[in-house]
Amino acid sequence: MKFIVIGLGYFGATLATRLTEQGHEVIGIDKRYERIDELKNQISNVMEMEATNESALKTLPLNDTDAVIVAIGEDIGSSILSLSILKKLGVKNIIGRIISPIHKNILNQIGIENTIHPESQTAMQISLQLQIKNALKITEIDDTNVIVEFKVPQKYITHTLETANLSSRFKLRVIAVKSQEKKGLLSRDQVRTTLMPDGTYIFRENDIIVLAGALDDMKRFAAD
Repeated sequence: MKFIVIGLGYFGATLATRLTEQGHEVIGIDKRYERIDELKNQISNVMEMEATNESALKTLPLNDTDAVIVAIGEDIGSSILSLSILKKLGVKNIIGRIISPIHKNILNQIGIENTIHPESQTAMQISLQLQIKNALKITEIDDTNVIVEFKVPQKYITHTLETANLSSRFKLRVIAVKSQEKKGLLSRDQVRTTLMPDGTYIFRENDIIVLAGALDDMKRFAAD
């Protein structure tokens, strides 16, 4: 996968380095030459650039990447301007770092719905979210194994766990399924969790499946 990370402060540099270590092609952007020099051996590609300059941003392969992450934090003005330019240029997957509810609200108003909050999410968690499509929740076990929650894909609804055959097809273990139970008009719906379901379990609409396995296998499942 290919990513552009704009803003190489501590968080942006950590995210870009982590993605590079996982084998992805990353372009790291920062306006500070000294920061570029520090990170040139840790990130796939690094470029000195003013991210609020539309002409400069146009030189990047913006539409040939899986996501452009604006990791600028402290300078909210630069963050907003950079994201606005990317939106104007029609970049498909833009992710903006937020540092406060007000910052998030401003980004939402300019059309940036996909945001990250480093104070509550680690660079590792965010790097995993970038790689595993449609994941609801990700827990890192170690460098290569994860536990991930997904909404059960539509194609598995009404099929049994045995028929889905996730263990053989993707080498993933189903450790739980969360199901919503309707309680009626006057009662709140409840979530029922089935731990280690057997092969006869039938997937239902809105089920959440909890899978454990290798990161690469999880990505294959998510892309299927």
